[in-house]
Amino acid sequence: MDNLGAAQTSAGPVLSLSEILQQSRKLTNQLGRDSDLPSIQLGIDQIESQSRKLASKSVRNGTPAADARAHYLLASGGIDAVQLTNAIQHTNIVSTFEPLQPVYDTDMEGLNRHEHEQVILSMIEESRRQTFEDFQQELNASLHSDWQMQKKRIVEELGEHQPDHPDNSNLLRSSVAPISNAKGFADDKSQTSLLHGRMTRYDTVITRLNRARSEHKPIPIVHAFMEIVESMLQDTSRKRGLLDAWMVLKFIIGNPRSQREFSATYLNLDTFRSAPGMALRQQWVSGSREYLEAQFTEYMEQVIVAQPLQAQRGGVPTVRATVAAFLRTQLRTPQNSWAAGLARDMDHQTDTPLWAHLFYLVRSGHSTEASQCAQANESTLQRIDPSFLANFKAWIDAPSRQLPRGMRDHLLAEYATRFKNVALDAQDPFHYALYRLMGRFDVSKKFPQALVSSTENWLWLQLCMTCEASNDGEVPDATLRSLTLRDLARKIEKYGPGHFDPKGTRPLHYFQLLLLVGEFERAIAFLYGNPTFQVDAVHLAIALTYNGLLRIPSAEDESQFDVLCVVNDVAYVNFAKIIQRYTRMIASSSPRDALAYISLLCLNADAPAPIGSEQVQKCHDLVRDLILDAPSSNFVEILGSVRADGAPMPGLIDEYFDLLHLQNQQEFVRRIARSAAEQCEREQRMNDAILLYNHVGDRDTVIRVLNTELGSTLMEPVNMNEFQSSLTGDSSGSLAATSSLVVLARSILASYEEQSQYRSHASTVCHALLGIKKAVSLYTNNEYSVALQILQSLNLLPLDTESRKDVVSITRKAEEFKTYDDNITKNFSEIVLMAMTLLYKLHQELKNSTTRSSSSVLYEYRAQARALMMWAGMLRFRMSNETYSQLTRLDVYIH
Repeated sequence: MDNLGAAQTSAGPVLSLSEILQQSRKLTNQLGRDSDLPSIQLGIDQIESQSRKLASKSVRNGTPAADARAHYLLASGGIDAVQLTNAIQHTNIVSTFEPLQPVYDTDMEGLNRHEHEQVILSMIEESRRQTFEDFQQELNASLHSDWQMQKKRIVEELGEHQPDHPDNSNLLRSSVAPISNAKGFADDKSQTSLLHGRMTRYDTVITRLNRARSEHKPIPIVHAFMEIVESMLQDTSRKRGLLDAWMVLKFIIGNPRSQREFSATYLNLDTFRSAPGMALRQQWVSGSREYLEAQFTEYMEQVIVAQPLQAQRGGVPTVRATVAAFLRTQLRTPQNSWAAGLARDMDHQTDTPLWAHLFYLVRSGHSTEASQCAQANESTLQRIDPSFLANFKAWIDAPSRQLPRGMRDHLLAEYATRFKNVALDAQDPFHYALYRLMGRFDVSKKFPQALVSSTENWLWLQLCMTCEASNDGEVPDATLRSLTLRDLARKIEKYGPGHFDPKGTRPLHYFQLLLLVGEFERAIAFLYGNPTFQVDAVHLAIALTYNGLLRIPSAEDESQFDVLCVVNDVAYVNFAKIIQRYTRMIASSSPRDALAYISLLCLNADAPAPIGSEQVQKCHDLVRDLILDAPSSNFVEILGSVRADGAPMPGLIDEYFDLLHLQNQQEFVRRIARSAAEQCEREQRMNDAILLYNHVGDRDTVIRVLNTELGSTLMEPVNMNEFQSSLTGDSSGSLAATSSLVVLARSILASYEEQSQYRSHASTVCHALLGIKKAVSLYTNNEYSVALQILQSLNLLPLDTESRKDVVSITRKAEEFKTYDDNITKNFSEIVLMAMTLLYKLHQELKNSTTRSSSSVLYEYRAQARALMMWAGMLRFRMSNETYSQLTRLDVYIH
């Protein structure tokens, strides 16, 4: 009570009923007059009066009205509610958990015994509860594991069969289009045929690649793919875009001397961030710049050819004459004069603006000609800037286009004097650009609009401004750190594909830009995301992987859905997922090609740990999946076979041991084949499991799986031809070709016993199971006598004279039952019932026949039935009461 009072005091003063009423009335003050809620009309006295009336109605004379009605209802059903109520009220459960026999205060032994019993009961209950909880947890874990596995397979299937994939979109359109739309169907068929043709031609390069890998020889993989693209595409614009993509790769990679040439530098992040990585990135910058320069040279030719009168190139198309002709088409006004500000300094040989001429010679990659042009205009350049010619030649000749520190500092002062305080539109843009490029000044500042009329021009200028390493290979000084290749890549990624291709007319443009700045992983992921170019993306990824220029994520970092993942600003491509999706498209039609692509995963075996070993394991997993997904008829092609004389016949796997990083057949069995067989067994694909176990040479397991499968279908009849067909010896081809479990079992047993005299308890059981199944089939065909003879010959039941000569013999036979294989004993009831039915059928036939001279045979049937009944009685606990009743009824009919 003290606590209650304290609680009330802490909660506030206790309110009277009148105060509560007043507060309750205030609750409805905010409601309008039109509210549907009724207002309180009763006073406290009225409420009390109504409450007493309700109480008087519910209880009269001490007996609830509801109880009275309940009594009548229960009484109509023959239940005395009053008696039950009294029994419940007088039930004492206080002593429920007390000992049955009273324990006295001085009986320590009885007390301890009672406590001991209670502890045991508590432990039993606790163990039961814990066992139930453990079972539920294990069940949930198992279901979750299975679901994760199935979900992964579903995700892979969805990744393979994307709605906008060319194959599937065509099929989808053809399935929903009207039948009369013959043109649409023809278009779909044509597109599918073209896709298949492209894939087939790419396959030829993969075959060459794997042959070179086997012979440990390099292959110009980029050139090989470029030849395929050149020969197979009809669409000119698409061909041009793909060829440009491969050309970019060619300029960046150069001429590698061996496979995986760049993997040691590129895949190891620490090495890539050090001097070797800087040199590699500088090689990419030079290659990308050279590609853009070659592309620009081709563009100049196209412009000149399109405007020959305005270009006035002349009869000798030298480099300087070509640049001068291009300048005439681009920089002259309609009045045939040079644009304002460009004609102050002219080239003496071509009579074109000098700074523009120098700039476009450099822009088109003609460095030697640019140096010669500057030398030819030395007097003009000396007048403008006495140090420019020396600086320009040093910049042109430097491998990384980087001036020495002293020359750059002097150029910086000149640049500041000439251009810092002069408006951009008042300057010669080409003169200004050359100074900025030579010194890499103001890297964040935009170039004049006249120089960035295209994305390619803008990117070339940016590449010229990047700096990865100094001339001596050391880290560049702080003033040159402001723009690296990765900085340029971030700028392009920030703009995104929509900025560079707003109309969607150049689907490969953004991909090429990413390649040009060394973002190989992001480039492949972008191209792979375009269903039209997925096949090409796969082979571009293969080319990069062959050269060691594609980073692969570790298993813990890879994305479950996407092929691209980014960890700490480093991009990775799931090459295994790309190959897996591609090979699923071709596995059914060409296992050889699928295996050729799968083997490419082992190119990444040299990747930093743990990625290298993970890639090899993923390769082996895909080989296993290829086997699992293949129909049994393809097992011979993939795995090989064994001729009837025991000589092996190699399969595709034998050709790829080296490329799959497998030493020999034994390692293949250990790593792949046995795993595939176990997976088939788990999935209840017993025929495939038997074939795979047979291939790995595990004969005991083959017979075990055969016995399990025969035992599960033992009482199902088959066509008797399956027991009569001739066997041609062990050939994996013949085994894979059969769909009959009986023929498969007979062939395997015959092969094992003929070639190596294989004998085991399991093979004996297999023979017995085949015998029982044959008896079942004969019984179904009403060939009762032969069926009974087979059962008798198996010596499983007490049907022969020796087994039933006396009770001791029958008892001994019952004891032997304990040694029978589970695949036989689990069918015990059906086997015994079939045997008794056979005896009944034969007995009835003979009994009803016109010839009664076979009384000895009738007696034999009765004796067999009696022995069988006695034997079954000794094993009655192994069969149901219904089965035993049927046996008893049949036994009565026989006697």
